[in-house]
Amino acid sequence: MDVLYYIGSKSHHNNQELRYSLRALEIHCKDIGDVWIVGNKPHFLNNNVKYMWVEDSGTWWQNAFRKTMEAIKAGISENFLLMNDDFYMFKDFTIADYPYYHRGEIPDIAENKYQQVIVNTKRILQILGKPFKHYGVHCPMRINAEKYKQLSEFYTSVDNPVSARCLYGNFFCKGKKVSDCKFSDIKPSVTGCWSSKDWITGDVFEKLQKLFPKPSKWEKENE
Repeated sequence: MDVLYYIGSKSHHNNQELRYSLRALEIHCKDIGDVWIVGNKPHFLNNNVKYMWVEDSGTWWQNAFRKTMEAIKAGISENFLLMNDDFYMFKDFTIADYPYYHRGEIPDIAENKYQQVIVNTKRILQILGKPFKHYGVHCPMRINAEKYKQLSEFYTSVDNPVSARCLYGNFFCKGKKVSDCKFSDIKPSVTGCWSSKDWITGDVFEKLQKLFPKPSKWEKENE
């Protein structure tokens, strides 16, 4: 199965997040087809990556959804793994068997912009009579292309962005409840994934370099 990363148009860290995410993925994922990168093109990518340029033009949430849709239109595998560039796998797994995870029900109150997007999503799910679990666990998510297309109708509002992961999870999945796996220091969770809470600098970056020193097959030599 293919793997999709959507990348923002700008990186303040020369895309080192993606570099080490790819290295961890190659070591621990056992059924990777093609790797797709949509958005910004890091200089170190090898030509065996399926790359597409898609410009950012809306909110982060809208851009992420649109980039995923462009990969689907371009022919990514029917079922694929959706990654973020700051996801690092620490346990062997196969995409076909990777579970779905949520962190319990979405709360009613938002204290920041991210939470407001999740609350917006909950309101839609409640209106539709769907469960409203929080699938923003910061770990990979298996996606079926045809099912994902059904979320398009919820991306017409600029003023009220929603979470595609939470929509998809509550529409189509039955997940396991876990704690979020986003931490300041490396701390793999039951999901097999660690996501960096802050940019990976200092000691944490050095740990990643030691853990994953070998370039992945998706990196150019000496880049």
